[in-house]
Order: sequence, then structure tokens, then C-alpha cells
Amino acid sequence: MEPYNVKIITYPDLTRQFRVYHQDVFYRGYFPRDRIKNPFDNQWTKDIELDVGKHFEHVSDISMKRTKQKVYDYARCNDWEWFVTFTFSSNRVDRYNYDECVKKLQNWLIIVRRSSPALSYLVVPEQHKDGAWHFHGLFSGLNEKQIIWTGRYVIKRYKSDGRSKYVRTADKIYKFGSYKLGWMTATRVRERERVTSYITKYITKELCNASYGRKRYWCSRNLILPVEEVYQLDQVDRFILSQELDESSRFKKVSQVQYGEMTQLVKIFEL
Repeated sequence: MEPYNVKIITYPDLTRQFRVYHQDVFYRGYFPRDRIKNPFDNQWTKDIELDVGKHFEHVSDISMKRTKQKVYDYARCNDWEWFVTFTFSSNRVDRYNYDECVKKLQNWLIIVRRSSPALSYLVVPEQHKDGAWHFHGLFSGLNEKQIIWTGRYVIKRYKSDGRSKYVRTADKIYKFGSYKLGWMTATRVRERERVTSYITKYITKELCNASYGRKRYWCSRNLILPVEEVYQLDQVDRFILSQELDESSRFKKVSQVQYGEMTQLVKIFEL
């Protein structure tokens, strides 16, 4: 894949995100300016990181960011009806065993799809402070017979005059009748932007370290992703593009990405 320094991401609602990189991006990362060519095959190479600890930390960081971006894209690009939290009963599942929790949840998803062929889902794990696992998910396309009102309502906390006040809202708390692995709640999605941010925040460095070498999210195959385009512009064109986007964007920020000894700056604009 050819190097690039500008990426344009188009979401289903036609929102466009521009990422303007300070240095060229190559297929597997950001290469420093002093990279050299191998004299035997004329291919670009880079210095090998000798500090194994730093290398592992870097790889973990990159993996976490990629996972987080993927979850964000799936959450943002698809329509969702339910935000769901799953926990596991110690009588049915070893909730401290990540692999066992995952297997039980995957089997349950297979069963749900049999009665809900249009099912769409995105599920991510979270670990309690005591080490137990539970999962959060976004769902749509469920068979209405699966959905049961628990008789409870969402309680929200409001602060007034420095005091906290708890108020019962009109939003009902539901459950899926076929879930027998433990306790669960399901609430209707009112704002996609909010639940997108909410589910993405669960992808943390601690989660990635605890689930190293294993899956960190599960999604149905009928989900869509944004369209990505990449370009390589010279320094002058990138400067002009950044100036134009700076004036017209509704959202903008500058991020830093560390790669070895090099810091890569990325300007992000959204129209």
C-alpha cells in the first residue's frame, strides 16, 4: 500500500472526517524520516526496537487504539434500538474466567438469532474491580417477543445547589427473556452519539492487557463501516487544506501518536 498523509472518512449520514498527518503514514505504521533501504531487496526498513518492554507497550497501545476505532465506527455507522448490560451468575458461569464468559455469551447470541434473523449487535467486555467480567452491547432487530419490561424505570442523578437528587425518568428498563446466564438490563437508545461514546469508552488499555491475544469485541456480520479514502499531498497542499478545514469544520482537534522515538501529529476535522 502506498504511503499517505491525508485520510477522509465518510459516515452513512454523509458526515466527513479529515485526518491530516504531519508525516507520511505507511501500511503498518509511522516510519521515521531516517529510515533506510535494504541494499539486497531495495525495500524500506526501520530500526528494530531493542527495549522489549517498550516494544510490547507500543504494540499494546496500537492494538488498543485500533480496537477502539473499530468499535467507534461500528457504533456510529449503524442504527441501534437497545443499549444492554449483561452480567453472569456465579451459579451458571465462572464470571472470573474470560474465555468461559465469552463462550456462554456467544452461544446465547446464536440462540437469539434463530428467532431474530434480522439481529444486529455490537458487544464489548468490561472487568469489575474484583476481576469479574460483564458485557455491554448495542442491539437492534430483536423479535419483540424477546423483549420484556421489568416493571422498573431508569433513575438519573441530577445536581442542584451542590446536592444530588435522584429522579425517576419515563424510560423503562427491559430484559431479553431468553437470557438466563445472570442479570441484565436493556434501555432504548435515544441518542446514537451518546451511546457511541459510551460503548467506546470501555475499550481501555487495562481491558486489552487482560484480554491479550483474544477478541475484545463481537459484532454481527450485517453491520456497516464508513468509507475511507487516502491521499498523499505535498506540504503546501496539506497546509492549504488544513487552513480551509479549520475555517469550515464543526469539530477539530490535534492528536499525537507515539511511534518509537517519533511523535506523529494528526489534525482531525469533521464537517
